[in-house]
Amino acid sequence: MVGLQSLDEDRLGQELTVVWELEVGHTVAPNQGLPETVRAEAFDDPNTLAAFVDAVRWGAVTSADANSYQAPFRSGANVEAYQLVPLSRALQSSRTNLLLADDVGLGKTIEAGLVVQELLLRHRARSVVIVCPPSLSLKWQDEMREKFGLDFVIVNSELMAKVRRSHGLNANPFRLFPRVIVSMAWLPSLRAQRLLRDVLADVRSSGTARRYAFDVLVVDEAHHVAPASPTTAPGQRGYAVDSKRTTATMRLAEACEHRLFLSATPHNGYSESFTALLEMIDGRRFTRGASIDERALKEVMVRWLKTDLPDKGFKTRKLGTLPFTPSEEEQQQFARLERLLADSARANSKGSGGDIVAMLLKKRFLSSPWSFARTLELYEGSDGGDRQLRMDDEDQYYTEVLGSGQSDEEEGAAEHPEFTALRHSKGSDPLVAATSSEIASLIEWGRRYEHKPDSRLEELLTFLAAVCRPDGTHWTKERVVVFTEYAATLEWIERVLRQRGYNDVLEVIQGSTPTEEREKIRARFTESPDKHPVRVLLATDSAGEGIDLQTHCHRLVNFDIPFNPSRLEQRIGRIDRYGQIKNPEIVHFVPVSGSTTYDADMKFMGIIATKVGQATEDLGKVNQVIDAEVQEHFAPTRTTRKARLTAPDDGNEVITRVLAGGMELNRQLTQLSETYDEHKAAMHLTPANARRVVDTALTLTSQPPLVEIGDDRTEAQVFEIPNLGRSWQPALRGLDTRLEPGVPRPITFDDQAAQQRTDLVHIHLGHALMQRATRTLRSALFSTDSPVHRVTAVIAPGLPESCVAAVSRLVLVGRGGLRLHEEVFLTGVRLRGQALAESKVEQVLDETLDSEDLLLADEKVRAHLAEQWNDDGSRLRTRLLTAMERKSASRQEKVTEALTQRRDSDIKRAHEIFDAFRLNLRGSRDRLEQAIRAEEELLFTDDQQKQRRRDLHHMNERLDSLDDEEAREIASIQERYSDIRPYVSAAAVVFALTPEDAKNGMVKA
Repeated sequence: MVGLQSLDEDRLGQELTVVWELEVGHTVAPNQGLPETVRAEAFDDPNTLAAFVDAVRWGAVTSADANSYQAPFRSGANVEAYQLVPLSRALQSSRTNLLLADDVGLGKTIEAGLVVQELLLRHRARSVVIVCPPSLSLKWQDEMREKFGLDFVIVNSELMAKVRRSHGLNANPFRLFPRVIVSMAWLPSLRAQRLLRDVLADVRSSGTARRYAFDVLVVDEAHHVAPASPTTAPGQRGYAVDSKRTTATMRLAEACEHRLFLSATPHNGYSESFTALLEMIDGRRFTRGASIDERALKEVMVRWLKTDLPDKGFKTRKLGTLPFTPSEEEQQQFARLERLLADSARANSKGSGGDIVAMLLKKRFLSSPWSFARTLELYEGSDGGDRQLRMDDEDQYYTEVLGSGQSDEEEGAAEHPEFTALRHSKGSDPLVAATSSEIASLIEWGRRYEHKPDSRLEELLTFLAAVCRPDGTHWTKERVVVFTEYAATLEWIERVLRQRGYNDVLEVIQGSTPTEEREKIRARFTESPDKHPVRVLLATDSAGEGIDLQTHCHRLVNFDIPFNPSRLEQRIGRIDRYGQIKNPEIVHFVPVSGSTTYDADMKFMGIIATKVGQATEDLGKVNQVIDAEVQEHFAPTRTTRKARLTAPDDGNEVITRVLAGGMELNRQLTQLSETYDEHKAAMHLTPANARRVVDTALTLTSQPPLVEIGDDRTEAQVFEIPNLGRSWQPALRGLDTRLEPGVPRPITFDDQAAQQRTDLVHIHLGHALMQRATRTLRSALFSTDSPVHRVTAVIAPGLPESCVAAVSRLVLVGRGGLRLHEEVFLTGVRLRGQALAESKVEQVLDETLDSEDLLLADEKVRAHLAEQWNDDGSRLRTRLLTAMERKSASRQEKVTEALTQRRDSDIKRAHEIFDAFRLNLRGSRDRLEQAIRAEEELLFTDDQQKQRRRDLHHMNERLDSLDDEEAREIASIQERYSDIRPYVSAAAVVFALTPEDAKNGMVKA
């Protein structure tokens, strides 16, 4: 039995055990050193050999230097210095546990992709699970492929059917695919949990020290998996209870070594909910319900606010209003609804469900007459169901159905959580004072607007005409996004807009829009207005997360205002994000001065919109205030109701300080920016070198060359890809677009040329085309039948003295074949004299192999150099070999020492983390025990009391197991850096000659 390890980028570190004798065509490639002999006719073209050297250099990744990284150069994104902070944090730690809490629109997806890419490159990870809202699955798949060259499989019913056909009924996608994307709505399902249990069972029964089923977990919009805001008694605070989604994500997180959670709004105002989220991220530092260690929180959280980055050109958002004059009929009907709700509340003595019904119906009325009519009609036709809304449910229903705890479920009709609350309230008859004819009259009034606008929609039509079609005939290049909360309102607006001539320029996204169609709509809306006619995007909040619309749009209209502040901020974040070149203009509707309740309620919602739009730090604090204000304002009994107060939460002070952003900016960002430029230069990563690698790989595999076509928008070289063979087709995925499938876009190797363009593709190191090219060259270079001889002689103008240099590769491998370090180093000697200094060798190679159109020395010179190399009495090869071995031993010693220091540092930091957590956990346990004994049971509902006791039990269990956890953590670190073995191979020999020596044709050693 022989153990093998893959060198393929797509399966880095993957191991395979085979019966060697049974393998067809098995061969062992000898460890390559300097060539014994060279022939004059066998010297390689220096341009070709330089491409092979670059391919080797770009594949070398180290774990010894935490400050050295490659992921940014394998990304098609325009990486900013602040986006390197999570990557820097990840490389400084033995395990990656981060909460990326940047402002909406700052590029958290890019930050996560950089970390994932680097962990894969460093062989610290192979398997990756991404959990995200259903509507973002396709976006994540596209982003990872286009920006990082990483293919992910979306696990859904279609995939399950496919793998069952191909692999049998027991096929498990978590076993079959190393990188998967799953929906957080699907994750708690019985099928998902069964599949995951099977994978976890594999780990437990493997008989090895393996601790994790998956290497990396990424959770996007992570606030959706934290426990929701709890029910609260007046003047008191509740206790957040775990949801099924919370429990499912926690189980998955425990099975993953590295964890990245992404959310611009991670804190809902309750510290036990936040600590539950933090425990999923890093169970070594946090546990649910425990006090928050401020230092630990700063270590796992990365948070940038747009105000922290004044030099990045983020435009200040402008909040505005669209004044409109409500019709007499609209105000009368709203006043009628208000009277019926107030009379019913008095008749019921503010009976159960009254406030919820009042808020829901008013909210629908303020959205649109049509939405209100459809809701009231469905309410009248429904039964109350088995479950009735209890008095102590109202606050919980408000928070979870209407307010800051609102879920991300798609908007619907009878299936909407709001309508479920309405139906549950019906048994208590919260509209007892309304006669059937009065309700029918309200419904009939709303239904009359099915095909006509109300006063607010008329104002929207006026606004859109002024922006998009000011002369009534020709469309401008301006675009507008219009958001509404309800599908019924959206369909009503859509009908009216199409009647008014918007048919060809209107796109619509709602919860029922298929994911693939949603992405096509996004692509059309973000395409240049010169190429696509769409001017208005009408969307519900299902488009409020993860869809980037800023490319050609800076105007957003909130047709209605959701009670959930986070949802409102998510809307704004669609256009107020990285890449926006104009000031985002956010507008909502405000009635002209009036004294009716309709005017007052509309103006109140406008105030809410302004508060959220101006919030710059922690929306968790804003959420609680707005929840109370909205409940007080819209309750039928608001004349006597007092705003709900929230008892202080000591943990929130720590959370607020950290969420406030304001990191050490100037020094940190300057250093990261300088390091980025230094790394790029050290990798010899230039557009010319990148093109040379692809050209050489195409030639080597008998493919036609790239065709230069030019581009009138850039001076950089732009190419068209010719018809390539079948083996190259997977490398071309993503070159076409959803708008033009099957039509590959032109490419460039200049990252600056492709910025802010969708019609030109940058071929970066991580792109599938470049990966295919570098893999081809590396494999060929070190194979037994290599197409190159690994020797060249190049004339280098400006070179002070002729020399010969060896390009060598050093690989340090740890236990289990784990590659800990890989580097390309250079060793050179003068053709006449002693060894060159390392800096001089770097200069020699920089001036030779990085030059374009390298010139091969003529045959006479090559023959003379071959004679010197092959001569038995010559010391040239011996001198170079001795220098190379000495350099190799020196590099091995330095790198091994660095790895040892890294191991010791990781162990020391692990002890510090566990010691701090142990101390904090004991204090938190004692405080929770005292609180449970001291506080009255009535302050919390039964499920909250049970949750508190579960948290206490969990704290005791964690304290009992901490010693074992710490021991396993230390053992894992030690194992990673044990049994280190070096492997050295020579990649190329380069004779670099001065023009004078080349002209004379006689170079003596």
